[in-house]
Amino acid sequence: MNRKKILKVRIKFISVLFSCCIAIIIARLYYIQLGNKSDQYVSIALNQYNFQYKTSNLNYKVLDDSNENLINYKTKYIVEIKSNIFKNFNNNIEMEKIFTFISILRNYNEDFNLIKKFEENPNYNFKFEVDKYTYDKLKTLEEINGVHLYEYNQFNENEAWSIENIFIKEVSEKSTEDSYHEYITENKYPIIDFMNTKSGEQFVENENNNFKLTINKELQNGIEEIIRDEKYSQFDGIAVAISEASTGKIKALTQKNEFNPNIMLGSTTVGYVPGSIFKLVVAESALDSGIFSQFNTFSCDNSRYDLCKGHKHGTLTIEEALAVSCNNIFAEIGRVIGWDYMLNYAQEQGIFSRVLGFSDFREVNGSYAEPKEYEDGPLFLSMGQNMLIEPLQSLGIINTILNDGVYKELSLVDQIVNENDEIIKSFKYDMKKVLKESTADVLKQMLINTVENGTGKNIYFEDIETGVKTGTTERFDGQNYVSDGWVLGYFKHRNKYYSMSVFVENINEEGQYGGNTAGPIFRDIVEYFVTNF
Repeated sequence: MNRKKILKVRIKFISVLFSCCIAIIIARLYYIQLGNKSDQYVSIALNQYNFQYKTSNLNYKVLDDSNENLINYKTKYIVEIKSNIFKNFNNNIEMEKIFTFISILRNYNEDFNLIKKFEENPNYNFKFEVDKYTYDKLKTLEEINGVHLYEYNQFNENEAWSIENIFIKEVSEKSTEDSYHEYITENKYPIIDFMNTKSGEQFVENENNNFKLTINKELQNGIEEIIRDEKYSQFDGIAVAISEASTGKIKALTQKNEFNPNIMLGSTTVGYVPGSIFKLVVAESALDSGIFSQFNTFSCDNSRYDLCKGHKHGTLTIEEALAVSCNNIFAEIGRVIGWDYMLNYAQEQGIFSRVLGFSDFREVNGSYAEPKEYEDGPLFLSMGQNMLIEPLQSLGIINTILNDGVYKELSLVDQIVNENDEIIKSFKYDMKKVLKESTADVLKQMLINTVENGTGKNIYFEDIETGVKTGTTERFDGQNYVSDGWVLGYFKHRNKYYSMSVFVENINEEGQYGGNTAGPIFRDIVEYFVTNF
């Protein structure tokens, strides 16, 4: 009996002890879940997880000359839900907020039904893309655990042929001649970290390298507004490039429609016919070689050629012939000096060579057809026909004239800088003497004369020094013969010279030409530039 009583007492004692332990555990759990320190314990538990997400598909920036980001991003609004945390760490959150969160998601998209998704995939983590309105509403419920809201920036591929997007693709494919890719191989992607804050903390590595271009974003945006204005709506293809003549730095390179292949680079084409703007190279060759002087005269009316479409220009000097763009006279000059001379001067100024070193389908070299033995000299080449160029190459001709005969290689990439704007590398570009200074002076006066007395009259400014050569060309686009309009020239502002090329695709052959299509655009851009810079 005593033994049985002792056993019963022991059993009761163990039962009471066990019950007390259970009660203590329940009380402890209650205290953790709902007590004053519940948030603290949840925070400790959550800190055992590491939540980081990439916030961009690029691990570098493409900056303008003032450190403004040139890349246009498409922002995606992302909702990440960690199922385990969402279901197990929200006991201290009002149920009304949980249901509001679920309701907002479902109202945006019926497929985003969290309750249903948890039933189908209990342990699955979900990622949703929502619109900004939904994102902003969800942001008011950030205290819910297991929910991470962040913005993801993806560079806008719709503007595939903008210069910055072409540059991005060149770098990512390691296809630039200068191997810019090597400077970003150690870069880290920007991230958002939710370790210590519900709203997330953005991180970009200070050691990341970025590309600093010569482009000025404000100028480029201003040009885009001009060429997209209603008054130029009849032209779908308008392209503009501006460079600082003394350095060769490209300050703007843009076009009306960035969805189409880049015109200035001749992307996806074999190039464009330069037409009469090439007469500048013919004039350079004639004068710099000493074969002709600026005082020699030529007769359009008595020429062996009939290339002026019924126009009779009379007897003219080279300067006067350039101003009215006389085909007969330039064919005569070309016959005497020969194609080899012209080709040499063209190549020395970057014609027929890719300016930026981009891969072939993004940038074209250009080409020409050698004169046939039976032809009477390079008459068509002397008019800028029977050849194709990358339009951007044309700026090299103007810069050589403005730099007293020194050709400076055009440049787009200026520096590699880190996140603290410290210079990692500065790029240097070639320069060489091409023309005598006296030849450059004469050519510059010829450009001015074309504005004052020739085909560029509608570009004239009383108080701004400008000089241009206009051009109207014809080419075969694979189906039809089409015309394009050019204005290639320069302007002076604050004691600095700037070269500019304006190209207008597919103008009307009847009544439209370079001077009255590209000309007004050239003038509007000069006016905008001197007013704002």
